[in-house]
Amino acid sequence: MTQMCRMLGTLFFMVCITGLVFGQEAANTGSNDHAGATQQVKQLEQQIRTAVIKGDTAILERYLANDYVGIEPNGVGADKSQTIQELKDGTVKYSAIDVTEENVRMYGNTAIYNGRGNVRLTIKGQPQTADVRVAIVWVKQNAEWKRVSFQATRVQPAATGS
Repeated sequence: MTQMCRMLGTLFFMVCITGLVFGQEAANTGSNDHAGATQQVKQLEQQIRTAVIKGDTAILERYLANDYVGIEPNGVGADKSQTIQELKDGTVKYSAIDVTEENVRMYGNTAIYNGRGNVRLTIKGQPQTADVRVAIVWVKQNAEWKRVSFQATRVQPAATGS
């Protein structure tokens, strides 16, 4: 009986150690996957910025999800087709998007991109500049990243003491 207890104890110990080792390897792999996914999302954001400054909508057609929702700093919302059409017809023209902060957090197949930047653009021919913060949601669908949501908020000037 004592020998049987020792064997069961040893077997239990081996199972636990094996689980810890393989669990750690899986956690490390996940960490590497997250690092790679984080870089992919940052690169996609850079590609989108470069393309929209050129007025090229092909990348938006590829990477915006069919149910994409965008919300601009003024609160106006737009779907995928509206967003693309405004760039195509020149309603919106970007001249610069200078990123000053960016961070990506991973949650399984979902990436949350938070950033800050200075944007120069024209809307219906009226030049505008803004310091904005963005929250962008990316979801990996069928092995390809899709931007599903975008919201930009103007950064308010710091309050001055009186």
